[in-house]
Formats: sequence, structure tokens, C-alpha cells
Amino acid sequence: MTNSLKYNSRIIKALYFAADAHKGQTRKGTDMPYLVHPVEVAMILYENNMPEDLIVAGLLHDVLEDTDKSEMDIENEFGKRILDLVLGASEELEGRANRDWKTRKAQKIQYLSRAPRDVKCIACADKLSNIRSILRDLDRIGKDLWKRFNETDPKEQLWYYNELVKSLGDLEEYDMYIELKKSVDVLAEKVESSREIN
Repeated sequence: MTNSLKYNSRIIKALYFAADAHKGQTRKGTDMPYLVHPVEVAMILYENNMPEDLIVAGLLHDVLEDTDKSEMDIENEFGKRILDLVLGASEELEGRANRDWKTRKAQKIQYLSRAPRDVKCIACADKLSNIRSILRDLDRIGKDLWKRFNETDPKEQLWYYNELVKSLGDLEEYDMYIELKKSVDVLAEKVESSREIN
């Protein structure tokens, strides 16, 4: 991997691909362009000295779940290895609409506990980006934050993040995992303190 992200043609290609795929999308409940999230995921992976393939897949990790791009589109542009990483980091797409939130998340947690290490690294960066956003917005708008999610109960969200930390536990040597774990603890404190206020 080169020392500079900005001059890497595969990463630039993935950035443009993700920008096109997510064009017009925003983060839930905000006017922030969705692209900010995959870019942050890629930066987290880069800062944790992950190989180029993981950074490329980090930029593309939500393309199959949240856009009309297909598996073939990704494979044609980036190859089978990147497609496999993106598929591994994505929530199972088949039958997704027929499963409730908790069932989908429990399946994701179970999968991640035995997933290949590269997939776990992408998932860790993804969840770290998400929880950073949650904590920022929780400080800014308070408990109304939870209304933007499919699961509006903060205790359920906390359950999910606690289980994710457990399933990714073999990544404990990485700064991103350490930050994720600490952030989940901060979220737990905020959820608990908001329950005491109510």
C-alpha cells in the first residue's frame, strides 16, 4: 500500500464509484451526504494500517445494501476479492424485508463472530463510524435521535452494539476496536442517564 490515499488509483476509482452509487442519498435524519460515511470507514481502515483491498471494500461496503448497483457491477469494476469483501460486510440481502430488525441483527452478530478477519475489520470500521455519528447526534439532538432508526428503543441499539463488540473481540489489537469498545461504553452511560431522567 502506498503512503498516500490520494494518489492510489484503485481507491480513487472506488471513491468515484461509491459517490455515483450513493448520489443524492443522505445519512438517516440528516442532510449530510451519505458518502461521508463510507469515506470515514475507509479512513478508519487506512489509519489502522489495513491493506488496500480493505480500504477499497470499505468505500463500497454499503453499495449493495443501499443502492441499485449489483454484485456484477462491483465484480466487473473491482474483481472477485473486493466483491467477496463487500458481500461479507453487507447484511444478508435475500429475504431481508421479511425479517424484523432484531432477527437481522442477531444473524449479523452470529455471522461476524465466525467471519474472516478481513470482513471483521471492515465491519469494525463501519460500526465505529456509525457509533461516532450516534454519539455526536445524541449530544446535539438528544433522545429524538432514536426516531430515525428502524429500531427506536435505545436499549435494543445498545444490545446490538454490545454484541458486536463481543463478536469482534479478536480485533482487540487495533485502535478502531478499542475506540469502538470505549464508544459503546459511553453510549451505555448516555442511555442509562437518559433513562434516569425520564
